[in-house]
Formats: sequence, structure tokens, C-alpha cells
Amino acid sequence: MTELVGILLAGGMSRRFGSPKAFAEIGKELFYERAYRALDQVCDHVVIIARPELVAHFPTEYDVITDLDWVAGQGPLAGILSGMTARPAKKYLVLPCDMPFVGKAETAKLLDLADPLSDITAVHNAAEKIPLFSVWNFRMKEPLQNDLAAGQLRVMKLMEKVTTEWIDSSRIHEDSHVFRNINQPDR
Repeated sequence: MTELVGILLAGGMSRRFGSPKAFAEIGKELFYERAYRALDQVCDHVVIIARPELVAHFPTEYDVITDLDWVAGQGPLAGILSGMTARPAKKYLVLPCDMPFVGKAETAKLLDLADPLSDITAVHNAAEKIPLFSVWNFRMKEPLQNDLAAGQLRVMKLMEKVTTEWIDSSRIHEDSHVFRNINQPDR
């Protein structure tokens, strides 16, 4: 079994953004390219979870999949479960494409700080919890599957039911803006 798989969440609807965030540009790079690199530099394998209509827009050398049929389009938990099901591993490093300022230093530090006994290790700062930049243990697959089967789609609600370790973002990077997600294009 693979030790560590990166799950790049790139299948959101991007309603507030107005176009698929994965293909938004920052500098001369696309959001997904930056997130992919941050995962690829620390993971044994990276899988991108995308909507069916976006799959063809990614380079063919990338491992791009869609949600499992029974949870298709049901949000980030569906994407995480789909990645876990398609690419079995001991643990997973999850990063959404709309956090383009997270790089290799941050992914490596989160992995270093993650408690192997926790079900999930995630990041928080003084203002908010950042549940989707996180490390998930393989044993989370069943509780995740059960929640989705019951129609429970909220990431935080699942995290409250399991052993979740919250790491202060300042232990990973002193600038909390590194962990912000981009929900609207710059105007």
C-alpha cells in the first residue's frame, strides 16, 4: 500500500468565483499547478479530483478522476472519499486548488507536525479553522463513507466526531494569509 497520497480537490462549482478556480491564474501559473506541485514534492502520488467536464483540461500525465457515482457533486467530503477509494494509501494529504499560496514548505511542515494517532490533522488560525488543508488517516474512509451515505456533507461536522488535531497555522508559516482560499477573482 502506498504510504502517502496527495488529494488535490479541483472539482468545486466555483459559484462565487465565476469560473473553475483550478484554471485561474496567479502570476503565470494556474491555481491547480501550484497546489499540485505543493503536494507532488512531498507525496508518493497525487490524484486530482475534478468534475467530469473539467477532466480533459488537465494534462494527460496527471492522475485525474471524478467523484464516485453515488456521491458525485456532493462537495469536498465526496472528493476525499473518491480519492481514498481510487488510490489506497496509509494517509492522505488534502489540499484544495483554491489555496494557491500553500507550497512545499507548508505541506512538508504539516506532515511533520501531524500526529499519526489522530484521524485527521488540520490547520487553524486565530480567525478560523482551515479543514481542507489537512492530513487524513486511511481509517477515516469508513466514517467518511457512512456520513456521506447518511447525507451528512459538512466537513466540520465529520471532524467533530473523530479525533481531529488542530495545528496553529503560525507553526507552519507566520503569515496566516498563506492559508487563505481564493473565492473571488481579483478585481
